[in-house]
Amino acid sequence: MTLCCSSQAQPGPGITVSQIMQTIYQNYDSIRYLSFDVKFSYSSDTLLGRFESEEMDGTYTMAGKKAKYRLGDIDFMQNDSFFIAVYNRDKLIFVDEPKMNNTGSQLPMRQQMDSLLSAYSEHYTISNFNQGTDTGVIQLLRADSLAQFDRFSITYDNRNKILYKVFYEYPEMFLDTVGLSTSSTYDPNMIQKKRLTIQFLNYRFDNYDDEAYNENNYIWFENGVCRPVARYNDFKIYYSKPVLDYQEMPQ
Repeated sequence: MTLCCSSQAQPGPGITVSQIMQTIYQNYDSIRYLSFDVKFSYSSDTLLGRFESEEMDGTYTMAGKKAKYRLGDIDFMQNDSFFIAVYNRDKLIFVDEPKMNNTGSQLPMRQQMDSLLSAYSEHYTISNFNQGTDTGVIQLLRADSLAQFDRFSITYDNRNKILYKVFYEYPEMFLDTVGLSTSSTYDPNMIQKKRLTIQFLNYRFDNYDDEAYNENNYIWFENGVCRPVARYNDFKIYYSKPVLDYQEMPQ
């Protein structure tokens, strides 16, 4: 596929990691509409016979200031006026003002990537290299004890400036079944290595009708009170704006 920044030259020796990431972000921010799937994979090493392994799938669609995405059983929608999160399992709907001016800002883990590559970069050894002809890798390795992660890497398409994978590897104190540390003091033998991988898959152009981003697919208002549509009739709503001068209508 070809995205809006694919005509730019390959990064040269003077191109910094921050400049590469800004080019990638600008690509997501400026494209008119784009959809892709994501897969979150979380795992740990085995310690005392215990390990963790979880996966969660999602789908993102970005269209300027509008967006629809699903992570696990949670649906999100943003348009010019509302940000709506539907927690299907818990039967909750959160309604707020739009979170970002551009939905590219909601790229998974974008704030964390920004933070690592700016505020905390001095605690890592950073490298940028090619993996094959068209794939670039930005890698951060722990340089001191203040680094949160042992290893962090971003794998991207260096032609089209899109993300392929984000990877975190970090140590964590081993916890027992009730969430408490097995030791009251630091024990290096009780540190468990954990990993989080986010894959970006199946990029495609999905130009949905504006009706897909209509808040009336989720909510409606009665005397200034936000209510769920019939599909979510048994869901509880939390609306960020207070209702003023409202009196409950008699049943």
